[in-house]
Amino acid sequence: MSRTYTATQYLSHFFRSKRWDSFHSPFLFSLITYCSDDRISHPLFESIERKRRDLRQSKEVIERHDFGAGTSYHQIKNTDVISRIARHALSLPFQCRFLYRLVDFTKARQIVELGTSLGISSAYLAIGSPTSRVDTVEGDPEVANVAQKIFDQLRLDNIHLHNMTFDSFIAKGLTADRRIDLLFLDGHHTSAALWKYYHALKPYMSDQTIIMVDDIYWSADMTDGWKKITALPEVTQSVDCFHFGLLFFKKDFLNRENHCIRLPLMGLLRGG
Repeated sequence: MSRTYTATQYLSHFFRSKRWDSFHSPFLFSLITYCSDDRISHPLFESIERKRRDLRQSKEVIERHDFGAGTSYHQIKNTDVISRIARHALSLPFQCRFLYRLVDFTKARQIVELGTSLGISSAYLAIGSPTSRVDTVEGDPEVANVAQKIFDQLRLDNIHLHNMTFDSFIAKGLTADRRIDLLFLDGHHTSAALWKYYHALKPYMSDQTIIMVDDIYWSADMTDGWKKITALPEVTQSVDCFHFGLLFFKKDFLNRENHCIRLPLMGLLRGG
């Protein structure tokens, strides 16, 4: 991540964005208002955040494996401390709460997450609807092992963890008749990877599918990839929330629009 680029873009985003309640679309207004409302909680929030705190304090060292952008296993890259991974690779609490409410609001049944990491965001997706199926994909076996332990400890039986590359999952982990309600792209933060996985998963989407793309201001390249996706004719609405972006394909929107919004400040302050 380019911290200088991200900081510069944050200022730009702040001055050109609108309030979260400025939507003309009743659907988007209701969705963003609901998903940003920190009064809407779940009994397991504290349990999951306790796991996050444990991870951030863990001194356990694991081997990291580098899969690159391809489909084959590469060499062991290095070792890493779990606490460092937890500090740098996990979605922020406010975004995780947003994910939970997004599942709760939309009643998504078929959820796919590319990029499990240590499993915190997966847990929030799972509690959004206990009857949903969450397929989450993590290429690194040691990281996946940590995530699976957390799922087991939280008794989240609706999470199906796939320890494989994204390419392998798309090729082998989805049946032809599978339809994705909610897709969370939180893996390779490059324009090429975003474009690749969007189009690879497109056959499994419908006009009711919602996509959340993480870290759209990770780099200039990633921002370009986000803008390229929002310009596609099938994308009828997009919402730039800075930390992440949302893509919609509903055909009943009156106008095709790309929104840039500021989420409620209280949720961001609590989610640091």
